[in-house]
Amino acid sequence: MTRILIINQNWMGDVLFSTPAIRAIRKKFPNAFISCLVPERAADVLRHNPRLNEVLIYNERASLVSFMEPLRVFGLLSKRQFDSVFMFHRSRSKSFLCKLAGIRTRIGYERKGQKFLTQAVPLPPQPLHKTDYFLNLVEAAEIPADGRVPDFEVTQDEIESLDKKLAGKGVARGENFIVIHPGGNWNLKRWPVAHFFRLLELFFKQTPWKAVVCGARSEKGLADEIVARFSDGRAVSLSGETSLGELAALLKRARFLVSNDSGPIHLAASQKTKILGLFGPTSRELTGPISDGPVRILSKDVGCRVPCYFHDCDYRVCMELITPEEVFTACRDWCC
Repeated sequence: MTRILIINQNWMGDVLFSTPAIRAIRKKFPNAFISCLVPERAADVLRHNPRLNEVLIYNERASLVSFMEPLRVFGLLSKRQFDSVFMFHRSRSKSFLCKLAGIRTRIGYERKGQKFLTQAVPLPPQPLHKTDYFLNLVEAAEIPADGRVPDFEVTQDEIESLDKKLAGKGVARGENFIVIHPGGNWNLKRWPVAHFFRLLELFFKQTPWKAVVCGARSEKGLADEIVARFSDGRAVSLSGETSLGELAALLKRARFLVSNDSGPIHLAASQKTKILGLFGPTSRELTGPISDGPVRILSKDVGCRVPCYFHDCDYRVCMELITPEEVFTACRDWCC
């Protein structure tokens, strides 16, 4: 049996972007044993992925201060006797471990000082969407793409758990609601909170539906601030209260999602949820959602280079100039 290893990247969003490439590898090798090595924080993205036989976890922090974790990973790889590895992560240390572990075919992107690949694929001449970045690598190994939409499997247990949590917030099974995500991994990507207030005011005037605010535990304060603005219970928060699978179940049930450029927007894409994305300092072409469902993106050309990836800005107009009225108009036909 062919045995294939995939060494994936460190961030949940990037791992989700890699799932079309994983799907392509499985289609090319339907009977292979395929494992994926990821850090613990990203493992939930792949835990129920039907294209993988196994998800291997490494402690990325321990590897920085101890030889024990690399030795443990070396043992995992040696024991499994992989025939080939796809290096989605451009890591010299991990490609070296793969060589030591006896993996004969090692495929990855070129990198200065990278001496441990047997097939070094040139970096794309122009920036690609992260999904296409992974697909380009596997296509270099003569593995054709099998679509670009991300995979994420939701279990029945996660659906039932989500239903219980919604019921506890006063959202009955079968009741219509939208989801908003006001967070993001840095402040410049976030639409102003006051704009979310106004959007929900417009939304609640036009529809009897409720709104569920989602987000990470670190974004709970932001969600609570929005919910506190509406005392009638029509806005509720599940921020910091869901697993990744429960969040996917929430997005699957939602009538649509309004979100900054952040993880939930891509999780929603995997569930074919209607998406209204708010983009400022980042580029739809590089990190926008890829979905079989409806996607609408609002952004403003303010003369800045995009993506800029600034973590601080004196103006921040790219997000502020997207008005609540524009956003509501963009999703009005979904509110029926």
